[in-house]
Amino acid sequence: MEELKKRILKDAEVGNGDIIRVDMFLNHCMDVELLDRVGKALAKRFKGDRITKVLTVESSGIAVACFTALYLGVPAIYAKKFQTGYIDPEVYTAEVHSFSMEKSYTIRVSKRYLDDDDRVLLVDDILASGQATLGLLEIVSKAGAEVAGVGVAIEKATKDGGSVLRRMGIRVESLEVVSHVEDGRIILAGED
Repeated sequence: MEELKKRILKDAEVGNGDIIRVDMFLNHCMDVELLDRVGKALAKRFKGDRITKVLTVESSGIAVACFTALYLGVPAIYAKKFQTGYIDPEVYTAEVHSFSMEKSYTIRVSKRYLDDDDRVLLVDDILASGQATLGLLEIVSKAGAEVAGVGVAIEKATKDGGSVLRRMGIRVESLEVVSHVEDGRIILAGED
């Protein structure tokens, strides 16, 4: 996606441990017009795959999931990281370790919103180690639902998340792939 590529090269920053910061346009201060086109591009890749729900983990992937769900004409659901009084007590859970946050947490989705009739697209802003996605896969499995694939705005090829998922036989669609980071500069696939 040319527009996303240009925005990554122009605005994204490299943080400690090769963390790629896109919070200035993708997940904190959101460029909603760009997110709209990201969602449309991801939805186009999965059009016709009988998807009934789009699922992500709070909070960075929510915007990408919402726009993708909008173009697929299905609900977006997000797995909560914290039990609150606002979530049904009957939930599917999975343990997830976040390398960027250096901690583990339990994600949860209400059993009211996911069941064995669903064909689910997992969506996120960035795919790195794949731990969040593996947690979502566990939740979908517990619900007896089917995974249609994984759609992400940015995949970090410097981490093994995408390759692990593909070896599991899961379809992974990435709009842009970060090949590597060189001297604090982001190098996208096809640009090196």
